Amino acid sequence: MPSPCSVAGPYRECVMEGHVSGSEVSYSAERLPPVEGRGQLGSVFAELKPPLNRETAVYEAFRCLYCGSGETPAPCTAACPSAVDVPAFIGAIAHSEFSRAGEIVFRDNPLGGSCARVCPVEELCEGACVLEAQARRPVSIGRLQRFAADAHLADNPPRQERSVGQGQRRLKVSVVGAGPAGMACAERLSRWGYSVTVYDARPEPGGLVRYAIAPYRLMQAPLLEEMKRMQVLGVEFRFRQAIADEDAVRRLTSESDAVFLGVGLGQDVAIGYPGDDLDGIWQSLQFIEQLKTGHPPAVGKRVVVIGGGNTAIDVAREALRLGADEVTLAYRRTKAEMPAYRQEVADAEQEGVRFRWLTAPVGFVGQGRVEFMQCQSMRLTEADETGRRHPEPMVGSEFLLPVDTVILAVGQQRRHEWQQWVPDLDVKGGLIVVNPSTGQTSNPKFFAGGDGVNGGATVVEAVAMGKLAAEGIHGYLEPNEISARVPKAAPSPTPLALAPQMTYRQGGASLSIDREWCKGCNLCVDDCPVHTLALDDSELVYVKDMSLCVLCGICAVRCPDFVFTLDRADPISGVDSQRLPDQVV
Repeated sequence: MPSPCSVAGPYRECVMEGHVSGSEVSYSAERLPPVEGRGQLGSVFAELKPPLNRETAVYEAFRCLYCGSGETPAPCTAACPSAVDVPAFIGAIAHSEFSRAGEIVFRDNPLGGSCARVCPVEELCEGACVLEAQARRPVSIGRLQRFAADAHLADNPPRQERSVGQGQRRLKVSVVGAGPAGMACAERLSRWGYSVTVYDARPEPGGLVRYAIAPYRLMQAPLLEEMKRMQVLGVEFRFRQAIADEDAVRRLTSESDAVFLGVGLGQDVAIGYPGDDLDGIWQSLQFIEQLKTGHPPAVGKRVVVIGGGNTAIDVAREALRLGADEVTLAYRRTKAEMPAYRQEVADAEQEGVRFRWLTAPVGFVGQGRVEFMQCQSMRLTEADETGRRHPEPMVGSEFLLPVDTVILAVGQQRRHEWQQWVPDLDVKGGLIVVNPSTGQTSNPKFFAGGDGVNGGATVVEAVAMGKLAAEGIHGYLEPNEISARVPKAAPSPTPLALAPQMTYRQGGASLSIDREWCKGCNLCVDDCPVHTLALDDSELVYVKDMSLCVLCGICAVRCPDFVFTLDRADPISGVDSQRLPDQVV
């Protein structure tokens, strides 16, 4: 199999024509095994994005342009909150080094297997893929990350011996909450030699990932395997042990050198409408937990979901999979204001979910079980000083909607109690206030991250906040140890007189331009995804700022006159090793 690291020859054919020259199998770059649930419904537990097989994973990996360097990350890596080195792990897959690919993923994201299943990749890494800018299908990064993580977990079962660095500092950190932020923080700190104990009121790890994400995205695996990797490092998990009052917090504070709060948000917001205690009316988190614990409720033929976020979309689509004939999502604003991801809304529409815009509930009617939802039509006001339009009821617009089941997905309650339990803790609007650079709260011994800080975001953002807080805790407890950072490349100065041949360097890579061949056609300038190519006064191409170049090689592939030559290191051997965990352990 040819190397995926060159922009000449077979690589050019692979990337731009859609097949790998010289391999036994030709592969269409625009074809990938279908995603379940898009236009066809499986069961409640059938995965939306099933795993790739080895052959498909390798060929999909060859579509990657391996952008970026140690100085300028690839756009996909820059778009990942956890900064997973996407070109490196995809390069490993292309070389059939599957376990190595997973090792790269877990180095940057200790919940890399879970995130691969639940991340909104269309909004993050895949949305930033440079192929998208070329009107081509982006590399299927999420499914490749799952393939890599699963391969690594299968080939590297947790060993019984403890981590070399475990406990070497004799400093103890307590983590409250075994959700993604807490697990990420615990994993990092344990790697750096701290004694870490994680407390959670539930019987299993994962928090929102385990109990509040629809089962067609993730049931349980690989959360337990990811937890076991942390236990091997020395992380102690204490389940069914809630830290839920002032005395418990006081004991934890006295036993710990630092505390991380990864507590998330509370239960669903109670809307308080007449009749909301009737049978058949569910809170969204309760509904999803029933599914994920193997007790799917009977929903009947007609289901109404109230809300406009991603959770509302998920429960609507799962209700269809439970056998409902008609699923309607009622939202008090319009489609344009929906906070749900556009792709998720489009997929729900394709599957048959109906939408009632500018519709709000005012009550529920039934004899023991809900039979009708009382609704009122809304209209949007003129934009206020923030630019947002607000819904207001239209007088005389009430109507009844027949229902068998109603699912309320209007958001989660914020938790104010931590301000009472933790001395000097700054809480605003029910969210814990932290230093955005360190995760440290106004009480210097306490750090925080996740939904309890940002009000609810993606799983990978919670992971990133846990990692950031781990560095903050490390700096607080060991201020003399300084994390090394890779310096950013200095902008390339624009020469007063551009030479016929020019070479621009970035890290171990170089981009050479033979300007004598340039015809000033502007194709490369138009196609450059980071807009760092330009024509000078002589209508010849040059690089405005090499620090912006992501080394995608599109200019070299697109140029009809072979003006560009890109040389770069192998995406695997070029992996940045100057990272805090490697230096400290």
